[in-house]
Amino acid sequence: MLVALSAVPLSIRTLQRVDRALGPAVQLLLQPLRWRPRRIPASVRRVVIVKFWGIGSITMLGPAVRVLRRRFPDAQVDLLTLESNAAYARRLGAFDDVMALQLGDSIPGLMAGIVRMLLALRSRKYDRLYDCEFFTHFSALVALLSKSRWTTGYSAPEVWRGGFFEETVPFNRYWHVARNARCLAGGENGEDVRAEDLLRPTPTDEGRDELARALADGPVAADRPIVAVNVNAGQLALERRWPAEHFVELLNSLLGQTRASVREGVRPGDWRIVMVGSPDEREYVESIRLRTLDADRIDNFAGRLSIDGLLALFERAGAVVTNDSGPLHIAAAMRRPIVALFGPETPVMYAPLAPLRVVFYKPPPCSPCINVHENKLATCHLGHPLCLERITPDEVLSATLQMLRAGRAASASAARQSAR
Repeated sequence: MLVALSAVPLSIRTLQRVDRALGPAVQLLLQPLRWRPRRIPASVRRVVIVKFWGIGSITMLGPAVRVLRRRFPDAQVDLLTLESNAAYARRLGAFDDVMALQLGDSIPGLMAGIVRMLLALRSRKYDRLYDCEFFTHFSALVALLSKSRWTTGYSAPEVWRGGFFEETVPFNRYWHVARNARCLAGGENGEDVRAEDLLRPTPTDEGRDELARALADGPVAADRPIVAVNVNAGQLALERRWPAEHFVELLNSLLGQTRASVREGVRPGDWRIVMVGSPDEREYVESIRLRTLDADRIDNFAGRLSIDGLLALFERAGAVVTNDSGPLHIAAAMRRPIVALFGPETPVMYAPLAPLRVVFYKPPPCSPCINVHENKLATCHLGHPLCLERITPDEVLSATLQMLRAGRAASASAARQSAR
């Protein structure tokens, strides 16, 4: 049996489905643990936030972290996340320590990583644990087995998570996820969240040097304004990707190769186009780049930049065009001008909190079909993303140029203010 399990590929989607299929059964078996003694700790010295999935969601923990710092000013506030997110989480500078779960490359490797994580978690004897995962069964089990003195997690009538939390907070699907996280942490919810509430990452000098080396090899002068383009949507929900042919047309327009770009006054060389992504996404990014009319004038930095290099790139970006995904929220936290593309998931909960932004969302009656209550598993009944197909390359081009102009104006205004 163990040999058979070791052959199972460990993708995020596989883990989603395992969580949905096996989680309730495991929680049912552990029901006797619900009657353990429960008592609110008199003092709070150690707090841990659990957020495994989503680098963008970690960025949006800012309001929750600030609430916890105010409520427990003497407490250490740590984060438990996946190993793949740990380097970025540490760069945020918001957590006293970052613990990481190593997934491994097989089911046995995953189980070994979970055991190591639970032993480390239990040894720290946290006074409070806040499960900021939305409705995964796995994180509820981690909270149960963590040996934390008081645990808090989301609840919803349609989702059963074992009833293991000492305290539950409703998840409001009409609020931004950052606002829901603030509520979970015990914060006031009379106001919506703002751009300044997010955890704001900053690149290091090493990241800037890495970016400079990458730009030095490119086809367009390194001092040109950068248009960063993210055609990916992470493994969590690939259905969030704007159609590849739409991105090809947009890139051609930014290169000055279409009627729309002529109409908008685009001149080749006005900016440098840089496509981004992880190493696993490089092949998909490259397939889109090679379909353009002048691929040699577009950089494919997918897999070439570390997280620090990506932060340095966004710092330089005059505009960021991106699907609904982690880089969207990183760029928003860095207050870059953003053009965001939504479809299967609603911007009501995930809109970028950037001061300069254009958000496209043209939902048919079936959208959104991805939601936190269904473990973010897509349920598109059409078999193709009509919600995203409705967003045209021409209007995205116009929005991108609008953000480039607005970004330049904001930078010029800031420079004048600092010179006074």
